[in-house]
Amino acid sequence: MNASIRAQNLIEVLEDLIDVLERENAMLDRPRAHDLKPVVEEKQALFKLYNDQIAEIATDSSFLGDLPDDIRDQLKQLAEAFEKTMAKNRRKLEILTRSSQQIVDCIVDAAKKAAGHVPHYGRAGSVAKEGAAAPVAMNQEI
Repeated sequence: MNASIRAQNLIEVLEDLIDVLERENAMLDRPRAHDLKPVVEEKQALFKLYNDQIAEIATDSSFLGDLPDDIRDQLKQLAEAFEKTMAKNRRKLEILTRSSQQIVDCIVDAAKKAAGHVPHYGRAGSVAKEGAAAPVAMNQEI
């Protein structure tokens, strides 16, 4: 496969990745797990395709030198847009993960406080004196 065809394939994958990341970023502003699933699956498939193409291109040391200037410039612009979109996606996912963990931590703390002291068996088989939280179950998705 010549460099121009490889570059065009990479351009198409980068455009698709930018599109899917932008859609995911918009969805992360109002997360709904069932809406995100197909977008995440599409993103994973595109990243695999992208990684495969980058690995193939990496074996061709003359790849960039063989490209016309306009295609090289287009690739550079898309790579920059991809990096910006990826950085935004990463920040949103990190914020969402941290906020979800904080919610879980608050629920755990509230459950421990509400349970009070619950006797339980210690390692030696006797009733332990230190407190333990009662088991808690939730009846809805958060």
